[in-house]
Amino acid sequence: GLLAASIPLTALSEEWVIDSQAEWTTSQLAEKSLEIKDGMATPSAEEASFQSVFKKFSEKKKASALTITQAHLWQNWETAGKLGPSNLRDAPVFLRRGPHDYWIFGRYGDFKKGKAKGGKAGKTKEFKGESAQLEGFDVPLLTTPQANQYNAPGALNMTEGGYHAWQSRDMKSWVHHGPITDNEARWMTTAEYVDDKFYFYYGFPNDQDPHLSSMRMPQTGK
Repeated sequence: GLLAASIPLTALSEEWVIDSQAEWTTSQLAEKSLEIKDGMATPSAEEASFQSVFKKFSEKKKASALTITQAHLWQNWETAGKLGPSNLRDAPVFLRRGPHDYWIFGRYGDFKKGKAKGGKAGKTKEFKGESAQLEGFDVPLLTTPQANQYNAPGALNMTEGGYHAWQSRDMKSWVHHGPITDNEARWMTTAEYVDDKFYFYYGFPNDQDPHLSSMRMPQTGK
């Protein structure tokens, strides 16, 4: 939505306020990839800019502050449905490592029971995974009870009760890589990717005691 800008001026305690469609239009000197219409400032590209006119006064003044407030409009959200793996459980964290490389970290859940597990990952009775191939992955994969989910090497290792990692190239099919942290790091707040390494932030035993865990993920193809 449109932004409201307020600049207090020290000389006469005045303010230059721009908060309406007309004020934004008349105050515009130049713009790039930005359309101001129907009370909204809408970018037409990934980067957009706005340059205002120079405000002139009869006496010399000095701006003491600049306050910018964004409109509280959320009508641009669209429901996308459940995108992650069906057996993803508590407190998931999403991370985009690059183009067509999406990761989700969270507790592992059994396909049938629907709850987080502390035993062996992938332990679903009466199902035996078969070899499979998935575009964008060069590692051997096994099928799971879900048609759009697969297990990578290491996915069936003994879990330590912490977080597991899933990877996708299209946000539809997911590959489970197995456990990535121990039991202490089971309530993450965020994850970052820097210099070929993942960094996980978590609180243990509570949010007042932050910790950092890091690891390198296996190369899985392009």
